[in-house]
Amino acid sequence: MHPTVAATDLRRRARHLRELATAIEQLSVLRLDHHAGMDTWHGPRPALCRSVLSSNQHQLHTAADQLRWTAADFELQADRIDAASMTALAGGPASGQAG
Repeated sequence: MHPTVAATDLRRRARHLRELATAIEQLSVLRLDHHAGMDTWHGPRPALCRSVLSSNQHQLHTAADQLRWTAADFELQADRIDAASMTALAGGPASGQAG
């Protein structure tokens, strides 16, 4: 794959990962805790339900953060590809030619 194409693909994938992270953070399940007060929860295990909800919400936030970290890594890789390509075009050390 041509370096420019590879870098462009990495940036496209990074954008997609950030869109997924934003979509996760906009899920209605992340607002359920607003409806999980002591008045709402009746029965033998309301504390367990709130704890499971909190744990699941934390996992979703963690997943969104991981997607953003991966996106940042993809963009860093794309920048390195672009830099190596520019160096090669300029006939620098990365091109294999003596400078």
